[in-house]
Amino acid sequence: MTIDIDALQSSLCRTFCSEVTVTLRDGMVSVSLPMSARDGDRLTAYLSQVAGGWRVSDRGTTMMRLSYENDLGRLLTGARGQLFETILSENGLCEDDGELYIDVSADALTRGLFTLGQGLTRVEDIGLWTRNRIESTFYDDLRELLREFVPAQSMDEGYIVPGLPNAESYPVDYLIRTGGRPLYLFGVNGKDKAMLTTIILQHLQQSPHSFDSMVVCSNIDDIPKQDRRRLMNAANDVIPYIQDAPAIRKKIEHRMRG
Repeated sequence: MTIDIDALQSSLCRTFCSEVTVTLRDGMVSVSLPMSARDGDRLTAYLSQVAGGWRVSDRGTTMMRLSYENDLGRLLTGARGQLFETILSENGLCEDDGELYIDVSADALTRGLFTLGQGLTRVEDIGLWTRNRIESTFYDDLRELLREFVPAQSMDEGYIVPGLPNAESYPVDYLIRTGGRPLYLFGVNGKDKAMLTTIILQHLQQSPHSFDSMVVCSNIDDIPKQDRRRLMNAANDVIPYIQDAPAIRKKIEHRMRG
């Protein structure tokens, strides 16, 4: 089968162009892109001239759509806030009071339009990353993170402290063997686990057993202040967000070196 590349390219160019609508209103150029938002509406980019080229913007429509289903003050904090910043960085986008935009040179307008569209769809998907979804993957994510740098022989999951009265009722998520005192690490993905971890740590501290403790939170902002305060008082160290993998690794490796 012989493919006429020139004919195919010409056909695709015509098809793409037929899907793009350019209008001028109130001195602002709008470009309807061949991409759809989650609500089914076509994505629209708005153009304004800047020095040396164009500013390609959504005029705040993406954040507005997210606000219909979410409290943006909570949605874009912690892990999801870090994801939002990553998306902006990877797509070269800027944010100003809810407006997402990218500045491009005059000869890079087409690429700028598609870059903005790609970034907007990724930002909208943050709305799908609900708390339940985060919590459902948190412990798998924590396990995989620890396995990246803690040798298998140095770590036990679901550790039961020997000699502790009613030890089965006070399990430790992870024992990590170090050059000194053992490190007991707990994952906390919400209020209930924060309360349980506090109880376990307080019980362990009443025993003659010597240990260090660390808590890794899914998102510490999701834990009520009183429970957060009690947890931080009970643990030696608290990592607020599991996305801060470098800090988790640094603190654990420091203890492993004794």
